[in-house]
Amino acid sequence: MRPTPVNDRRAERARRTRPAVVVLHQVCPDNRYCLREIYAGMEEEGVPFGVEEAQTGSAAELAHAAAHASTLDVGVGVDAAGNICVHHAKLPPDAPALTGPPQHARSLGHNAARLVTGIPFKNVAQ
Repeated sequence: MRPTPVNDRRAERARRTRPAVVVLHQVCPDNRYCLREIYAGMEEEGVPFGVEEAQTGSAAELAHAAAHASTLDVGVGVDAAGNICVHHAKLPPDAPALTGPPQHARSLGHNAARLVTGIPFKNVAQ
């Protein structure tokens, strides 16, 4: 029986150049406003982010994949319906840190950045 290979995340991080929160989103014209608001929320908190397109997946799946691709261990996923999910790489795939509708995009962007910096989340307006 062969041993299971170990995934060395530090070596993966060393190959990347700039620390950033990764935003994975499905390509959809309706998501432009939502994405702009997420970016604005993260910029207002002063946390860098990178954007990548995805073909399929739910917001939670995209966020989990984005968190593992991020050097800061935080990812944001936006599905075709505009649903938003914020995930941390150390959380289980089915337990995201935050989820919300497109109307709360800016607050979720703020809170994704705050997850990185370790300060309390902003309240999401209902």
